[in-house]
Amino acid sequence: MKPLTEWDGLPKFIIGDDGDDRDFVVHLHYPRFVMEFDGNQGKPLFIDSEQDFIQDELAAGREPASTLATLMREAGEFFTEQMERED
Repeated sequence: MKPLTEWDGLPKFIIGDDGDDRDFVVHLHYPRFVMEFDGNQGKPLFIDSEQDFIQDELAAGREPASTLATLMREAGEFFTEQMERED
């Protein structure tokens, strides 16, 4: 498990927009990653080391794929909620 850092005081997710109709969700807590939303959830682009995340999850007795699937689902729900608020 990673020690707490100043990153942990930030929101869990934020929306990013590149101005060209590309939308992103940035996960700011460990493991930090960026996901583009273009109608389908894509593969996360890790900011933190993906291998470190996998090792940390295994060391904690958790399945990395399950944890990542949960985070991706949460990112999708966050994105949907934020887009509905803009309408």
